[in-house]
Amino acid sequence: MDLTVILAAESIPEQHIKALTKQGLTIINHADLKRSQLDKIEIMFGWNKEIGPQILATPGNQLKWIQTASSGIDYLPLSTLAKQGVRVSNARGMHAKPIAQTALSYILYFTRGIYQSLPAQTTHQWDHHAIGEQTMNLEHRTLLIFGTGQIGEEIAKYAHVMDMHTIGVNRHGKPVANFDQILTDTDYQQVLPQADFVVNVMPLTSVTNRFFDTTFFSQLHRGAYFFNLGRGASVDEAALMHYLQTKHLAGAAIDVAQNEPLASDSPLWTTPNLIITPHVSGYIADIHERLFKIFEQNLPGYLDKGELTVNSVDLSAGY
Repeated sequence: MDLTVILAAESIPEQHIKALTKQGLTIINHADLKRSQLDKIEIMFGWNKEIGPQILATPGNQLKWIQTASSGIDYLPLSTLAKQGVRVSNARGMHAKPIAQTALSYILYFTRGIYQSLPAQTTHQWDHHAIGEQTMNLEHRTLLIFGTGQIGEEIAKYAHVMDMHTIGVNRHGKPVANFDQILTDTDYQQVLPQADFVVNVMPLTSVTNRFFDTTFFSQLHRGAYFFNLGRGASVDEAALMHYLQTKHLAGAAIDVAQNEPLASDSPLWTTPNLIITPHVSGYIADIHERLFKIFEQNLPGYLDKGELTVNSVDLSAGY
């Protein structure tokens, strides 16, 4: 009987490698993979953009399951995976708390005098009244969140602690915990004029590509804020820059960009009132340990019946 071979495209903690080996599984680190082994890989722990396509292009390859280290899967060759019958499970939920904390840090940065105080500090100015008058209380302010999965729900929960009004947008329109109101991606326009803050945490699909464009930004009230923690391609970056430059948007923050890493000569770097963080909102120090916990929940069912019961992805939907 052939042994199940796992390619560690992401690091598997050493203690777990030993446990997997005792189960009769073979673990190959991506740096040690030989071309002659491409057709032997059955499971990928993580995705490698060079090795993954090579495996899929290998005649008679054995690849059956990919465990991604991210919630989004738009970077995978979805049609090829579907055609070859490869199953995918993602890291849904693993990044919810850190991303939610980043979203709230953006809001607090712009509204509680921090943004204004930093330049004053560089010139040694104690602008008590001038800066104080620019602060904003968050209670009863409206937060509109596009994407009501575990990340969106966690953001809404944090917002409720500060007595904010939370509105969520999703495909199905069903109630979700911590949201005061839920709308669908076809009727959300009615609340755009009342949104003080807009956060995107939607996956990238054909529907959400360049979703936030000139038409969208023009419907927000003057002085609103926009934060993108989903996917860079969901935002028309030229439109975002325009609405910041004209001060229609009071501020924005992006943790993701259309092209990453963001080019050093990109005009986004010098766009006024725009905060750029380098795709760090979901960063977790012990990411591989947390990722393995998802993986090990699925492993028995996969080995027994080829089933993935935790974080299984619908390839046709893209999430």
